[in-house]
Amino acid sequence: MAIQTFLMFFLLAHHSLSLSRSQCHSCEQASCDCSRQNLRRVPGATSEFVIELDLSFNRLRTVMKNDFVAYAGLKSLIMNNNMIKTIQERAFVPLTHLEKLDLSFNSLDTLSAEWFETLYSLLHLNLLGNQYKTLGQGNLFQPLKRLKTLHFGGVYLYSIRLGDFSGLRALEEVTFDGQNLKAYAEGSFRQIGPIKNVTLGLNVPFQTNQALVIAVLSDVVHPDTTLTFTNTFFFRQYQLSPFKLVYSGGTTSVSLKNINITTEAGVALLNILSGTNITKVAFEDVKFLFGDFSDFTCPTMNHLEEIFLKNIEIPMFYGFPGVFGFKCVLKALRRVSVLNSRLFAIPCQSPDDLSQLEYMDISDNMLSDLTLSQMCNGKGSLLNLQTINISRNHLQKIDSWRFRNLDKLNSIDMSGNMLNTMPETCYWPPGLRFLNLSSTHLRKVTTCLPETLQILDVSDNGLTEFNIELPFLTELYISGNKLSFLPEGVLYPRLTSLFIQNNNLQTLSNKTVNDFSNLMSLQAGSNTYICSCDFVAFMSNDFTDHQVTIKDMDKSYICDSPDTMRGKTVLEARLSVFECHTAVAFSFLCLGILAVFLLIAGLCHKFNVAWYMRMTMAWLRAKKKPKLKRGELKYDAFVSYSDMDSGWVEAHLIPALEEAEPPLQLCLHKRDFVPGGWILDNIMDAIEKSHRTLFILSQHFVNSEWCKYELDYTHFRLFDHNDDTVVLILLEPINKDTIPKKFCKLRRVMNSRTYLEWPDNDNQVPMFWQSLRTAIRRPEADDDGNDIHETVNL
Repeated sequence: MAIQTFLMFFLLAHHSLSLSRSQCHSCEQASCDCSRQNLRRVPGATSEFVIELDLSFNRLRTVMKNDFVAYAGLKSLIMNNNMIKTIQERAFVPLTHLEKLDLSFNSLDTLSAEWFETLYSLLHLNLLGNQYKTLGQGNLFQPLKRLKTLHFGGVYLYSIRLGDFSGLRALEEVTFDGQNLKAYAEGSFRQIGPIKNVTLGLNVPFQTNQALVIAVLSDVVHPDTTLTFTNTFFFRQYQLSPFKLVYSGGTTSVSLKNINITTEAGVALLNILSGTNITKVAFEDVKFLFGDFSDFTCPTMNHLEEIFLKNIEIPMFYGFPGVFGFKCVLKALRRVSVLNSRLFAIPCQSPDDLSQLEYMDISDNMLSDLTLSQMCNGKGSLLNLQTINISRNHLQKIDSWRFRNLDKLNSIDMSGNMLNTMPETCYWPPGLRFLNLSSTHLRKVTTCLPETLQILDVSDNGLTEFNIELPFLTELYISGNKLSFLPEGVLYPRLTSLFIQNNNLQTLSNKTVNDFSNLMSLQAGSNTYICSCDFVAFMSNDFTDHQVTIKDMDKSYICDSPDTMRGKTVLEARLSVFECHTAVAFSFLCLGILAVFLLIAGLCHKFNVAWYMRMTMAWLRAKKKPKLKRGELKYDAFVSYSDMDSGWVEAHLIPALEEAEPPLQLCLHKRDFVPGGWILDNIMDAIEKSHRTLFILSQHFVNSEWCKYELDYTHFRLFDHNDDTVVLILLEPINKDTIPKKFCKLRRVMNSRTYLEWPDNDNQVPMFWQSLRTAIRRPEADDDGNDIHETVNL
């Protein structure tokens, strides 16, 4: 009893534990996306082969030591934005293959080195946004010899000690949120060595403790390091003084991200960087506030090659110093990016402005046809420009004149504008190789397209056809249009890659694909395909004379018709032989039907089906006729015989019966049938009007198919009437087996009744005739037509 109670308790406990660990419902192959599922515990593994597990934005509070036992092959574990406060010391022990761990934005107030003891493969670690004040008790990252990316810190972190980063030798990227940092042991970051990318969030130290900022910068500045300052407010010039270390440390790339900065501080930053080896300055998500810039002098930045501006906000733009104030900076620039910053004009004061510029990205701005046509006023600037991106502005027409004199320009991106139409003639730079006109509402393309193009993107427009000769084109992007057919391959002899998804294509064929003589890659999924036999076979085999690879083969080729295949992928489509080989299948069907008909005809012939049907019809017709009474009969006997036996009939039968006293009336087909009448009607009429049917049986009769019509109809009468209407005379002995089996009634009559035989002895001939006359004579009738007597004695 105790054992049963224990087992029941164990099963209940196990069942309760199973219920407490919910299952993730978004697992595909080796990846489980369990984010935003209100989970309170790590879910049970659905497969031992899961390598990616996303548990972000749930309600996890504690990570237990057995939570990941079933995830031994995991390589990526995302657990950010939960409420994790406790992680048991051996929770991550099974994850020896883990490469990425994200624990950011939880409630961890302490960090334990034992978490990472077995994470030998870890490459990326994110600990941002937690509640810890220090980086553990020491040697926190010692086991992480391969770690390349480290994100740590938060509003609670106040101290960095000298040995906090011991063991880290392979770091390439560090993001440090020390916005409230109060203590930093000089030399801490230096233990790691030069780091390729360092992002620092030191807002409060920049305001109140510049010595701490200087200590941090002293450890991270390096000629090979890109410095990014984030989440910081710069209001006064003195706050920028720590940037002097950038000059002394030889750093060449500086970025400011998510920054509020006044014009006063901005000018101070440029002045500090003046004369340094800075090659790149980036501002992203920066808000420029109006301030004092009376002391502004143009900085000397002869080494500056790239300026990157994205999501720039200038509330009082009319009071902000214009670009002309930075002309000394513009001369050496090679790359300029101004993204989503409400740029509406590109002024140039002299031919030297932007004269070295090779790359310009001014996408997502407010440029119009008018402002772009005045780009640098055509004074000779931008002559070295090779790439320009003016996508997602307010352009409404393709004005190629503005680019005509830029001989080195080889790439233009005008996507995302409202171009609508394309002129018939355009004047492009002679070296133009790439042109992007996607999402520009074009409905038709013309010869405006330059023949020099190697890459063309006209996807996501309203094109219904595309047949413009481009002899040097190697890549064509034409997805998201309304094309029903592939372009003509002969117009693009060098095309190697074709992207034509999401159009109105209904089929692909060997011929149309092989028209592209050099095509190597094809993507044509998400079209309204008719899954015909040729198309299915085309997609399932090596279908071209060239090694064309379909890059989007997996699930994007879906059948739209026929109805039985709708929704299935082309590789799942299964068509019948009749659908694939209609002519051949129809021919075989016809042959099959013909064979069946021939078989049926043979069986009908063998089993006399036609005879039964014909006689049934004759019998039905006869049944409709009123039956004649014996007094109404015209003949005593209808005589059926073979023409080969006509001599015996004429020499013996007729004289013996018709010339006797009293004479008998015989019906003979040669004499009494109605000329021109249908033979079956004559036979039926003669038999119906005769008292008896007399068969003269001989071998000739058998060979003449038993005088088939007379015998056929009489045979059915034997079925219909149970009387003695038939009289048989055998002129010579006949083997009964020679009588066809279909005359089953006649065979039974011959087996069960006596019949007359023509005697070989002349002395028996009178007795033969006497018996025959008695057999066929009509009986006498009374006044009412009723038979008085009838006796047949053969």
